Amino acid sequence: MKASNNNFISHNGSRFVESLNEVSFLYGELVCRDMDKIGMRYSYRHILKPLMENKTLTQLELVKLTGQKAPTVSITLRNMENDGIVRREKNSTDRRETHVCITDKGKKMYKKVIGSLEKADKTILNGISESELEALINVLEKMRSNLDVAVK
Repeated sequence: MKASNNNFISHNGSRFVESLNEVSFLYGELVCRDMDKIGMRYSYRHILKPLMENKTLTQLELVKLTGQKAPTVSITLRNMENDGIVRREKNSTDRRETHVCITDKGKKMYKKVIGSLEKADKTILNGISESELEALINVLEKMRSNLDVAVK
């Protein structure tokens, strides 16, 4: 298995944990490399999708939808606005409320992002049968359930 720079520590050298971590790391590297080519900053990922799914959202709605803190959303939106991906407008009746909408440039970027993710999915799933994939998904869902209980 190829070594990575992620410096992950696993108990007793668990082959499963190391493999899962390595796959996740390499998939992230592949996606990030393509996102860089598109001009998509990593921080934009939480905000771009909800804006594509809705015509307009307030900054507060974006905070609630993304689970990020208000200052983080504000800074990310400022950067996205500077890059021409979103437009922010104050509500004419309530100046405390800011509406955010995606620009045509943002919509084009989103389409490129989706294309890139589809390409990455084809790469990671190459040579894996439907039954293998279904079995893996079932196991991962059980693991996620175990971890959900453990972290609550």
